[in-house]
Amino acid sequence: MQITTPAAVRANNLSITLNLIRERGSITRTELMELTELSAPTISSLVNFLISAGFVEEKGSAASSGGRRPNLLHFNYDARHAVGVDMGATHVNVVCMNLAGQVKSHQSRRMDIVNLPRQTLDNIIEMVHEVITESQVPMDEILGLGLTVPAPLNTITSGTFLTHYMPSWKGISPIQELGKVFSMPLYLENDANAGALAEKWWGSARKCDTIVFVKLGTGVGSGLIIGNEIYRGFSGTAGEIGHTTIETMGRRCRCGNQGCMESYVGLPGILMDARLGLAEDASWVGSLDNLTVQQVIEAARRGNQFCQQLIQTAGRYLGIGLANLVNIMNPGMLVLGGELAEAGDFLVEPMVTSMLNRSIPFEKHMEKIVMSELGQDAVAIGAATLAIIEAFSPSNLYRTLHRMDDPILKGGEAIQKEG
Repeated sequence: MQITTPAAVRANNLSITLNLIRERGSITRTELMELTELSAPTISSLVNFLISAGFVEEKGSAASSGGRRPNLLHFNYDARHAVGVDMGATHVNVVCMNLAGQVKSHQSRRMDIVNLPRQTLDNIIEMVHEVITESQVPMDEILGLGLTVPAPLNTITSGTFLTHYMPSWKGISPIQELGKVFSMPLYLENDANAGALAEKWWGSARKCDTIVFVKLGTGVGSGLIIGNEIYRGFSGTAGEIGHTTIETMGRRCRCGNQGCMESYVGLPGILMDARLGLAEDASWVGSLDNLTVQQVIEAARRGNQFCQQLIQTAGRYLGIGLANLVNIMNPGMLVLGGELAEAGDFLVEPMVTSMLNRSIPFEKHMEKIVMSELGQDAVAIGAATLAIIEAFSPSNLYRTLHRMDDPILKGGEAIQKEG
């Protein structure tokens, strides 16, 4: 993109400077000049503006390379916060976190998201208020709210998603509904994409620019990051690994096709098999109707052979699907997340064996298959990260640097116009 106006140049320079300080944590003015190739007066003006806005503090000294020791600039990671909402098929997780990705408060509830959209939105609104209150953060210090859905988006900017698997949501825009309550920037993202973003920024894949994040939940989705950017494909449905065929005449999937991986690895398929297999076991009588995957995993850990075999079978099927993805994409890292990932070696060992039999040349890089560092909060953290990314883009930066009702905002605009 060509930057031509003085205001755009200054906004771009301010964004670059602020993000360098944020990424480094601490840095000197001289280092900023070297990295940005901006003049000393320009860096001084930008830094002074960031200090006045409360995002940067000047304290302490760096080592001297000869002469006076330079002062250190430190980023204030608590200057603002962001809220992330992970809306799955059967749960809502909400986090409020600071600019270092540290979760200050967390709320989680189980509910029927697919069939109860209005109740779900009411719960989300209540939970968002709760995490902000628990974090003791003023509402005007929240940069924005990111919301994820377990479905592909219609477009990045529409605020709507494909409701094929969630027909009760047809005609309902969650962003539009939340916008009636919250006067802050709102963003919508696919859940697996948000998980990939979280792992790239704060988790297992911080040093990798091409990754796959696989979310193992009600569905099986993958978020793809290529060259540090989310890859969406032509119409936004890239990463729907759960609907790749692994059995040509297999089970009927909720998408209408046969033999999709999701039918064997998604939680509904696993729980269906578990109920059938455990029906004759007296110790499970009365508990199968409300069976959870956590109970299946726990039983496997306690030595229940059927539950162990059930998870291992899911692992083998997962390995087939991932081998196909690895052969096509050749990722630098593959991160496993979601509820089923908690099964650990029961799932991973047969998955790796299945992958090794089918993928090339990933067997040389098996250490790059890792578990999510962020656990069940990964998707919500990714949603909040989206709000942070947008807030620190050049086009949104001046609004970010001041509270919405701060009179200094006008001063910021004046500085912007001066170039």
